[in-house]
Amino acid sequence: MRKFAFLDLDGTIIDHNQVISPKVKEAITAATEGGHKVFIATGRSFPEIYPSLFFLPFSGLITANGAYVEVDDQVLANHSMDEDAIAEWTAYFRRSGATWLWQGKDRFYPSENFLDFFRLAGKSDRAASGDWSAYLEQIMPYVTSGIPTSAAKCVFYLSPDASSSFEEAHRLFGDRFMVIPGSVHVRAGEMVELGVKGVNKGTAMREVLQHFGVSPDQAIAIGDSVNDFEMVRDAGIGITLAGGAKKLSEIADWIAPSIEEDGVAAAFEHFGLLDPA
Repeated sequence: MRKFAFLDLDGTIIDHNQVISPKVKEAITAATEGGHKVFIATGRSFPEIYPSLFFLPFSGLITANGAYVEVDDQVLANHSMDEDAIAEWTAYFRRSGATWLWQGKDRFYPSENFLDFFRLAGKSDRAASGDWSAYLEQIMPYVTSGIPTSAAKCVFYLSPDASSSFEEAHRLFGDRFMVIPGSVHVRAGEMVELGVKGVNKGTAMREVLQHFGVSPDQAIAIGDSVNDFEMVRDAGIGITLAGGAKKLSEIADWIAPSIEEDGVAAAFEHFGLLDPA
């Protein structure tokens, strides 16, 4: 039976140094050549996706935690927050001492100093872990100043000195927006992701499956972060990687080896994606 595999990027196939292992690349290629379909399902927005990924035979992509869905050059979904929502959140960021990055399909709007979170990666506890130089090189052509009138999602960083927290942000806004812990690891402070309420990788996965006329029973979803929860929960087979978010391990059908041990390749082999459909 043909399977439809949905793969998170960061922490699942891309490690903290922005590298995909040759074994995982081989597994994706072999699965596609065998008649299965493999999709990117990432929290990243389109400009954050490395061009090298498009040399792999993906059948479509889900970006911005499900806000944007594209299959065979056809846009299946394109959700965004409006100007009023952005103004409300930006006011919260400013009074809380947060730094932020509004993300659209072709423009990024960072606050002053937000990109230091990636420039200082591996050099400061208040920055991302690993080497993010390739990421910065990728996004800089899309970076602009100001506040957008619409955005697919936003990520913001609350340092230990900030006057707010993830819990407060969720309490204030969680009934009207998606507010979840960020997927980028940081030793001090909190990274948070926000987006359109009711839109997530799980809803996007269902839109893709509906497009192909198949049920979630044929889907395999693999992720490691909280933003993968609905996708892993709703797929016929939900998989998390060893070392991933505890919330995922509690619902996953199988726990694959870690990213350092080529967990996606192991999952493909275990569930038959390396065999012809």
